[in-house]
Amino acid sequence: MNQIFNPENFFWKCFDKMADVLGLSVLWLFCSLPVVTAGPASAALYDCAARCVRGGESGVYGRFFRTFRREFKPAALCWLAWGGALFLLFCGYRIAAALAVSAGSRALAVLSVAYLTLTVFPAGMLCWLFPLLSRFQYAFRALNRTALQLWFAHLPSTLAMTALLALCAALCVRLLVPVFFLPCLLALAHSLFAERAFRLHAADAPPGEDRPPQ
Repeated sequence: MNQIFNPENFFWKCFDKMADVLGLSVLWLFCSLPVVTAGPASAALYDCAARCVRGGESGVYGRFFRTFRREFKPAALCWLAWGGALFLLFCGYRIAAALAVSAGSRALAVLSVAYLTLTVFPAGMLCWLFPLLSRFQYAFRALNRTALQLWFAHLPSTLAMTALLALCAALCVRLLVPVFFLPCLLALAHSLFAERAFRLHAADAPPGEDRPPQ
């Protein structure tokens, strides 16, 4: 009976993890509502998912706000640049696709596919930028250069991370309820690819100066 109430048993550990997944997802949602803050919130979410939910470190919510404040400027700039490019390309895809259907134009259909394909580039950059911000110290130009290098050096991982991002975004927009747990699950899934890449590069030369423990 005492084992049931032991906070170290498997049931309570799983419950704590699920509570953190829900709590971090909701926190990310509210911190992203001003839109411009979605970048810092995403960097903070990844940091907590990789280090606390997956890595077992304590102080998950305090860490979220520390990372949010610390990375606010570079993460917001990256989000405005690459998120803006992603938005414009997606709008181009929707407009071209709608016109292709209404006009029955094969050329516009091809153009819509081209726009959709191009969205992979900024989406992939965002998938690398926020993990890099949470783990390493960079100047803005070096941050983007390193994300670009990882984009191509780990192309299968980039495509997988981008596909997961697109799937989660579609589910959250259409069903709404998944937005309360999918953001953190997505960050956890991205950490499987990003942390492996970081370990591979750290064996020779780390892509940046690793941040001290907090």
